[in-house]
Amino acid sequence: MELDVHSPIKQAISKAKALYEQKEYSKAASAYEKAANLMAIFAEQAIGREAEERRKKKVIEFREMARRLRSGETTSAPAPVEETPVKEAPQKAGPGGEIKSIVSNLTHHSNISWSDIGGLEETKDEIKFALGMTLAQQPAGVRIAAWTKILFYGPPGTGKTLLAAATSNAVRSSEDVPSVFYNVKVSSILSKYFGESSKIISELYGTARDTSPSVVFLDEFESVAGKRDSGDSGAERRILSTLLSELDGMDQKGRNDIYVLTIAATNRPWDLDAAVLSRFEKKVLIPLPDETTREKVLRIHLERKGFTTDAGFDELARMTSGYSGREIERFCKEVTTSMIEEMNRDIPGLVDKGLDHVKQYKIKVRPLTREDFVSAARLIHPQTTPEEMKKYLEWKESAEES
Repeated sequence: MELDVHSPIKQAISKAKALYEQKEYSKAASAYEKAANLMAIFAEQAIGREAEERRKKKVIEFREMARRLRSGETTSAPAPVEETPVKEAPQKAGPGGEIKSIVSNLTHHSNISWSDIGGLEETKDEIKFALGMTLAQQPAGVRIAAWTKILFYGPPGTGKTLLAAATSNAVRSSEDVPSVFYNVKVSSILSKYFGESSKIISELYGTARDTSPSVVFLDEFESVAGKRDSGDSGAERRILSTLLSELDGMDQKGRNDIYVLTIAATNRPWDLDAAVLSRFEKKVLIPLPDETTREKVLRIHLERKGFTTDAGFDELARMTSGYSGREIERFCKEVTTSMIEEMNRDIPGLVDKGLDHVKQYKIKVRPLTREDFVSAARLIHPQTTPEEMKKYLEWKESAEES
């Protein structure tokens, strides 16, 4: 679905002009940056290369104006800008339009924040440091290499996707516009669009650069970046070559106004190709939550959602030893759903009577008891064994040594 950016672009441009006239140059620069980010999204929605190029040209103009304002170069009237972006007549999409549509469907604006993720404080700080070091102003005469590729690895359900979404939400423009989040389940692209996968990857990164700052999240990364052997098909090799080219190319664009962060996630890091691993500057283990983290996750899914309990959260944290974050979420859902079902036996009959009867009914709840949690624990068991967790720790040690 297309994001409606036409009116916001016009508003951002008007605001930029007004702030310039008031000699609020820093705020005017922020407004031009916002207009550039919105115009980049508008360009991505274009049907036809000519329309796309016209809109991309505006992106460059707005970003250049913001740069000049921040550097103090602009002393004359601001460069003329288009008050209302013209909506070009629709054109037939063709094969290229279909690929653009696939990439557009991968686009999100994340509303996940760091506080939505229980625990993992050390991991979150590590990611924040990498972002801050990359995005902060560099000392005069010093060029600090940017972090553009991070690998998350660990057991299933430990929060890798949530961390990537929170990271994209943290990468905001000075106008507080969040970065665009491209959530890509690699195995899905390979299975659904195998013959077009290389083109999709190229279009994905081209679009990510156009909508900078952006975060590309490649989930199930091992499905495209596994160790290569003689049995690989030509198509698989082309896909991997395209991906490696894009990962390398991000460091060779020579433009410091573009920031695209690639976060890849895998449950099986030992299956990744060595050439692929070497591209990632940072490899972060996302482990099973410890007792303190489990307590924080339990509070997010119970206390923050308004449920009360006579069981202590420290006891519940011990009860869920070995659970992943996803399993704790399932555990809490099982407990609350069972309680609500017990307290609201009339709901099925109300559904039979019709929608109006259901809408007039107020769901009843009660405090959760220790026995509620004990019953749920009999149904949900940890999927990652201590031996499997040990394998992740051993791989982490070997990766740090290599």
